[in-house]
Amino acid sequence: MLQKLINNPKSVFLFDAMGALLTSTLIGGLLVAYQSYIGLSFTWLYILASIAAVFTIYSSSCAVLIQKKWSPFLKIIITANTLYACLTTALIILYSQELKALGFAYFIGEIFVLIGVIWIEIKALKALTN
Repeated sequence: MLQKLINNPKSVFLFDAMGALLTSTLIGGLLVAYQSYIGLSFTWLYILASIAAVFTIYSSSCAVLIQKKWSPFLKIIITANTLYACLTTALIILYSQELKALGFAYFIGEIFVLIGVIWIEIKALKALTN
């Protein structure tokens, strides 16, 4: 099943879009509603949710509109996801004193999920170039 996903760039973009939508919804809805249990400021939660929403639009658009030459678009989302993971890591470090256990657990989990998504996207990019 994983190989089938990797060999279909459209599916990779849809997979990314669903994950980004889930992230945007969780952060923008659930984490904001329970911000006092998370420990990260509303501002940062909204920024992270907004970035994830942009990724949702980008990946959805790629899945629908791109028919050929997927590589440059995959490179963009790989870079974007990597930068998002770096930003999240930086926020964990910078706000380690303010973050509650639930916030820490959520963001660490998100980073691990992102590493998996980035790995799949890199595999898909390599499959395209072979």
